[in-house]
Amino acid sequence: MSNQTGGPNYPAANTPGAAPANTSGGLAIASLVLGIVGIIGGIFLAIIGIVAGIIGLVLGILARRRGMSRGIVLGGIILSAIAIVIGIVGYIFTGIILSQS
Repeated sequence: MSNQTGGPNYPAANTPGAAPANTSGGLAIASLVLGIVGIIGGIFLAIIGIVAGIIGLVLGILARRRGMSRGIVLGGIILSAIAIVIGIVGYIFTGIILSQS
């Protein structure tokens, strides 16, 4: 089907399936921020690293399943995993210090 002037046919604006993809990436950004907070906070207080890391990891996995921007999601997942490791190491280090006292 072509119009009478010979130009291309464009679908109507309200055509089903023409909705833009979700590019907001809120979950991905939240995962990245929580990973950063978990690493920095985990250095000073281990519980912050573990809690922020677990929440960031869950949000990163959810964002990855929804197909959001892969770079930010991957960064958030990696930083969150590092935050969890830092938190665990902090607890082990604290246990060693307290057992020697």
